[in-house]
Amino acid sequence: MEPPDPETSTRALMASQARWRALLDSAVDGIVVIDPQGRIEAFNHAAERLFGYAEAELLGLNVNVLMPSPYHEEHDGYLARYLREGAARIIGIGREVTGRRRDGSTFPLHLAVGEMNVDGERRFTGILHDLSARVQLETQLRASEARWRAIVDSAVDGIVVIDERGLVEAFNPAATTLFGYAAEEVIGRNVSMLMPSPYHEEHDGYLSRYLREGQARVIGVGREVQARRKDGSTFPVHLSVGEMPVDGVRKFTGILHDLSNRVRLEEQLREQEALVRLGEMAAVIAHEVKNPLAGIRGAIQVISGRLPEGSAELAVTGEIVARIDALNS
Repeated sequence: MEPPDPETSTRALMASQARWRALLDSAVDGIVVIDPQGRIEAFNHAAERLFGYAEAELLGLNVNVLMPSPYHEEHDGYLARYLREGAARIIGIGREVTGRRRDGSTFPLHLAVGEMNVDGERRFTGILHDLSARVQLETQLRASEARWRAIVDSAVDGIVVIDERGLVEAFNPAATTLFGYAAEEVIGRNVSMLMPSPYHEEHDGYLSRYLREGQARVIGVGREVQARRKDGSTFPVHLSVGEMPVDGVRKFTGILHDLSNRVRLEEQLREQEALVRLGEMAAVIAHEVKNPLAGIRGAIQVISGRLPEGSAELAVTGEIVARIDALNS
């Protein structure tokens, strides 16, 4: 068997290296290869874009140049401890860490480290995924959530959010004022606890029927209902319920406006109207009692108008009217 041609072997080795280098540089995530001392041996194009360094600037340097404090100072000790004891915090696991760019700025990234053996020597490959966009989005979402939470918490009307099972997921301060429950006493429990009978017993059936058939009595409409406080007392509220999808799951938001003052005012107005009518009736009765002959006088005058002029009957009715007038004067 003829020995392999050195030139052919060299070309094959170079071709293999070129393929692996092409694979390395075509990766979307940053890839960094280090030796057991932490020195950088490979740094792909994606890593160059991430950190702002050219590969040539980093080859042979300690990988901790890519780390901010305190990771910069701790890395060599961690690597030595892993080589000595095998206690891994990142190697073979992966975690979210902070990277340091050439300009000194830092950014979040996910680092997954794998270990490999090359010609009997250990090497470590780090795959780095930039989390800046995700972290920025999470920050925006948290800020947006905080704004909406502030709006809900500052609302004058009670706001209650429930899931498809009727379990309370949100309970704003105004709802606490209305019902006398702290949010933690209500969240996770069925919203029917806020309703007196018979609504308490009927609610779950109504909700399941709506989810099954879409028949709405309150959802999307709004109506006046009775609510139940923590102390058991009831009060009137206007309830308007809206439906919203959250991550593909239905949620229902109830906005409750206390009608107690309005109902109380309506009762007072009805009482005042009744008193006015009673007063008018009393005035009429008092007038009739005070002047009982007024009706008789009026009747006689009607009769007088029908009697012939100069008749004796007319003279009698005239005398009666005169005597009534004398009695009333």
